[in-house]
Amino acid sequence: MIDRIDRQDSVVNRIIDGSITIDSIEEFEDLLKAFPNDPRLHRVFADRLLEVKSINAAEEYKTSAKLFIEAGMPLQAITCKIFEWQITKPSKEEGLALHSALCESNPQNLAVQEFFTKLAYEEMIDLIAKIVPHNYPANTMLRKFGDEVNELCFVVSGALEETNFHRVEADEKIQKKSTINLIESDIFGEIYPFEEDKLSESEIETITRVELLKISKLKLTALCGEHPNLNLLMRNLCKFCFESNRESYSRTVRKATRHQLPMQVNLKVFQEKNGKPPLNLSGFTDDISIGGTCVVLGAKYQTGDIAHLTGKSVKIQMSLPIESISLNILGTIVWGKEIPVEGKKTAIVGVQFKEINHVDRGILKGYCFGSEAEQNLIWSLWNSLMEK
Repeated sequence: MIDRIDRQDSVVNRIIDGSITIDSIEEFEDLLKAFPNDPRLHRVFADRLLEVKSINAAEEYKTSAKLFIEAGMPLQAITCKIFEWQITKPSKEEGLALHSALCESNPQNLAVQEFFTKLAYEEMIDLIAKIVPHNYPANTMLRKFGDEVNELCFVVSGALEETNFHRVEADEKIQKKSTINLIESDIFGEIYPFEEDKLSESEIETITRVELLKISKLKLTALCGEHPNLNLLMRNLCKFCFESNRESYSRTVRKATRHQLPMQVNLKVFQEKNGKPPLNLSGFTDDISIGGTCVVLGAKYQTGDIAHLTGKSVKIQMSLPIESISLNILGTIVWGKEIPVEGKKTAIVGVQFKEINHVDRGILKGYCFGSEAEQNLIWSLWNSLMEK
């Protein structure tokens, strides 16, 4: 039904989208040990710290923003900076540092992301001061056909469905024209040209939980009047996004993305302290990076409380589904948790890698960051394997 949305049910993604909740700050810190460079995970942790009014929330938003910039995602970085600067007022030096980082970043070839990297310093600061983050749960109608269009919205995360309509001139009836998905780094709100009053010709509803950055037409009009370059950039952005086919500029979410490539694994859990022989477990990776991985042990895991594995040293053997290659990596289990999946308890553990030889590191890096065609092949082979 929705072919532009990544449906992989990864553990980290479920933490990010809120379907899995980690209440303990200590558990979250352990999770970040396995995925220290995941900007989305740091963002969720920052939100959690803000909820409990922790003094560390601002620093965590700063970390997340830095990682988003490194990942070529300026829009998401600016969102983190908005929250950080709501907690601690920034100095001019901090604002200049952000602007410099944005200008030097390499956005993901998306019109919206590139827009933010081309702003002058004063334009960036004034725009950030006017845009406001908003969160909405799934199945929320944000705009109906005929509503006045009076704000521009940037999609920071999540997915929405836009249903376009048109009038049949013969009888003035409204008929459905097309339905498309809006995902992160898309925009909606056809407010340009500013001098024209517009009514919506579509309905927009959230599919998942969604975060938006919003700025009213009134405020944006005033800003563009003060900053001619901002006016030009905004005009070009709106023209490109709204006058061309959305499908030509919106990023299609790949079925397989980095950190989500499945791999069969065997875990040898060492238990030297109690003199017991190593515990051999099997499962598959649910998220993976150069620094660590989540391993799903599944409903068959029956060795007691999963948390007792935390802190244990492990040797993890991974079998790539695309060729006869096995990787052997030493690591540490930094967290363990049980989650409900289809009515059954499923055990998962987070493994932080400690020692990877040069050859295995190269293979793992190529596996995690391969081309889209390679990743799609991996998923195709993996799905075939699971169907047997």
